[in-house]
Amino acid sequence: MLETFKSFELMQQAYWALAVIASVIFVIQGIMTFSGMDADTDTVDGDADFDADGFHLVSFKTIVCFALGFGWTGALLWDDFESRIALAIIAMIVGFAFMSLIAYLLYLVLKLDRDNTFKVEKVIGLNADVYLAIPAQKAETGKIMVSYEGSMHELEAVTADEERIPTGAKVKIVGIEAGEVVIVSKI
Repeated sequence: MLETFKSFELMQQAYWALAVIASVIFVIQGIMTFSGMDADTDTVDGDADFDADGFHLVSFKTIVCFALGFGWTGALLWDDFESRIALAIIAMIVGFAFMSLIAYLLYLVLKLDRDNTFKVEKVIGLNADVYLAIPAQKAETGKIMVSYEGSMHELEAVTADEERIPTGAKVKIVGIEAGEVVIVSKI
């Protein structure tokens, strides 16, 4: 097998070496990822540099995937292309495709890691529908339904208005009182 490798041209040897090395690193990364020992982040003062908001195309994983696509394309298509420049261009295109695909997949995975906990402060200024009538002058609470980021939330509500707000009325959320009780006014 070593004799076969030595018989290859220098560039063909480079493709094969890159493909094999990248494959070994890729397998190690996969094992580390599934065993929980993996972190593809660069930290500076404890802050992750690679997250879904600060998305980066170039990371160690994406570079390994580029090398994987580039190396295997060059090694396997060596005999099919007379032009070594055309082969290198195609290998680069495949490498960039691998790199982009893994970067996109990492982006999707990191989006899952976001804290999507509903915070009542985020609905201030939104319009809502009264679900249970709201007594006037903050006498008691009623309930409203508000849509936020594609989901409906039922919240307790009070109003400082002089009149009771009936079920089905449209209201605007103007503030928060006592934790998660919202203050509304009729529109």
